[in-house]
Amino acid sequence: MRTLILRAARELLTAQSQPGLPPVSLDEVAAQAGITRSQLRAYYTSMAAIEADLRAEERS
Repeated sequence: MRTLILRAARELLTAQSQPGLPPVSLDEVAAQAGITRSQLRAYYTSMAAIEADLRAEERS
């Protein structure tokens, strides 16, 4: 599930990397991943946590 969430977040963050766009929300990540917000929150409670895991994944 974590991999699915991170993949969805990466897709959204890449697509919305242009300046001036609103930040990506947990609801958008959940929708992109095809899960409910409650399911997402079992793994992540903030976008900052998702972004930290994405950065850690890039370093490894």
